[in-house]
Amino acid sequence: MSDSIDITYEVTSHHEGHNTKALFREIALEQTVEVPDGYFFNQTHINTTIVPTIKDVRPIDRGRYRATLSFNPEVTACQLPQFLNVLFGNISFKGNVRVVGIDLPEEFLKVFKGPGYGIPGIRQMLGVYGRPLLCAVLKPMGLSPVDLANLAAEFALGGADIIKDDHGLVDQTFCPFEQRVTLCQQAIEAANAKTLHKTLYFPNVTDGAEKLEDRIRFALRGGVAGVLVAPYLVGLDTVRYLASTYRIIIMAHPAMTGAYFHDPNYGIRPSVLLGSVFRLMGADLSIFPNTGGRFNFTPEECLSLSQALRGPLGQLRPAFPAPAGGMRLSNIPDMSAMYGVDTVYTIGGSLLKNHDDVRENTSVFLEKITSNFPQATCQPSVQSSTPQRQAPSPQTSVTLGEVFEHLSFREDFGWSERPPRPYKDGVNLPFRYITRCELIGRYGEETRFDLRYFQIEPGGYSSFERHLHIHVVVCIRGEGVFLIGGNRYTLRPFDVAYVAPMRPHQLINESDVPFGFFCIVDHERDRPIPL
Repeated sequence: MSDSIDITYEVTSHHEGHNTKALFREIALEQTVEVPDGYFFNQTHINTTIVPTIKDVRPIDRGRYRATLSFNPEVTACQLPQFLNVLFGNISFKGNVRVVGIDLPEEFLKVFKGPGYGIPGIRQMLGVYGRPLLCAVLKPMGLSPVDLANLAAEFALGGADIIKDDHGLVDQTFCPFEQRVTLCQQAIEAANAKTLHKTLYFPNVTDGAEKLEDRIRFALRGGVAGVLVAPYLVGLDTVRYLASTYRIIIMAHPAMTGAYFHDPNYGIRPSVLLGSVFRLMGADLSIFPNTGGRFNFTPEECLSLSQALRGPLGQLRPAFPAPAGGMRLSNIPDMSAMYGVDTVYTIGGSLLKNHDDVRENTSVFLEKITSNFPQATCQPSVQSSTPQRQAPSPQTSVTLGEVFEHLSFREDFGWSERPPRPYKDGVNLPFRYITRCELIGRYGEETRFDLRYFQIEPGGYSSFERHLHIHVVVCIRGEGVFLIGGNRYTLRPFDVAYVAPMRPHQLINESDVPFGFFCIVDHERDRPIPL
């Protein structure tokens, strides 16, 4: 891996005897300085540090050539919009240029968080290892929220790992977003309680810019773990922002990207756009047309795309390839051999052929998938086709021991069977002299909330932060200061405070005795955003 951003282009020349290097020099100028040669002849540094170096020029077919352009990462400002501009901005208007590969330097990749969960985190959340995942699709458009919730229940009872909205389901009057999300999530949770198999629901949050975060916040409050979004409809950097801000799984839909793929002489190779770029953006799963379906992706394109999602890419977690379309029971063995273990089969129509047998159809598909992977288990394997990386810590139920109906209080403000823990492990959230004690919610109790006790010693303070979930704080020891937004409150024993979503807040002990308080939060919640 070099220190430059290397982008490989293919160019078709429509004129006999065309100067090949001139073709790529034109791209080099157009994608950076946007002026012809000679306009900056007295500024030598522009030609050496701004305009990319052209290397490896070679013919690949009659009238078609390939070359790699090495860009200084500084020209991208290490941001996604300008990187996309450099990748294919002005030259997208030319009909003879195609991006076929990118190689990104380590320092550039460090700027991006990439997938928040990726393959390791999603498998950890589901507890499914050693086989591909089955994703069922809620469709068609026109069904009511109640009908879709009933369908979701059948998918979940049949064993689907993930259930996603069809990408055309948004906030139509005949199927309002909030009603659909509430009913589908409740139906899936009820099914999970019956089967003891965890199924995740990914509602489609694709909407106008002013509503996107509201959609995600609503989904998070309802216990949803992931969302579907179409990056080319809402903006790739918008999705990057959402993925880096909210603790939620991102499933990316490829709507509108087909314009880049229909012509082998033009556009961006699927493995670059739906693979490397979507992963850089923060997609945990990337949907793409399966070979042999109603779209024309070749097996080679599908494999290359899958490798771009799962292979090494700096420190970024590997993401799930999610082939969709053309999924039939008969081609599961071929797909298993082709894609391997770390894949999500995204199946819609094949599960809906007979509406009365949706549950059975789902179960049969899952059995067929599992039969091709006898190593399937609920435990992680030491051998995997996916590079082993540290998984994130998703906010899911964890049983750490026996559930106690009664916890005895001690005079030192401790509780039996509940040892104090470190307050936080986030390096970007400074704090001082504070400990946490998990009381209810993290030891196997079936609650939608967590009850914690925090104690701040004299001179200590909590991190200054905001987040989507609410806080309720009850002071039970000493005296402390609670900063909420621009307000400052003094808390004394049995005072109660409430923190609304996204309100900046911090607790401080300015006294000379310990300050202790209960804190009640949602069990499923987002990560704090440092301030």
